Amino acid sequence: MGIPAIDPSEVGTSGLAWLLISYGYMLYYASNLISEGSDLLLLVPSLAGLVGSVVLPLLGAIPDGAIMLFSGLGEVEEAQEKLAVGVGALAGSTIMLLTVPWALSVYYGRVDFSGPDLEPNYKGN
Repeated sequence: MGIPAIDPSEVGTSGLAWLLISYGYMLYYASNLISEGSDLLLLVPSLAGLVGSVVLPLLGAIPDGAIMLFSGLGEVEEAQEKLAVGVGALAGSTIMLLTVPWALSVYYGRVDFSGPDLEPNYKGN
């Protein structure tokens, strides 16, 4: 007994397009629910520190952990190959999510140095 899967030859191109659209909508709707719920949790002053430092990172990490868990099910050799790909993708996405904001903040946060003392010109005059 394996993991249930949909064979692409059974549903055709339009069926695959429908699966893609419906799955994308479910992810969009679920991410909006998580976002709204986390915003509401941050409104409680006594829980704001705990929510911001513990709960929200867990909500972001649980889907990644679930993906890794379910990709490791099955035969050992096949699971090892899937996990290697999954860990690489997870590491790559984390590196990208750290690098892109850093690069943008460096680019947009740059200032010119002017005057004889090379003072930073924050106002752009």
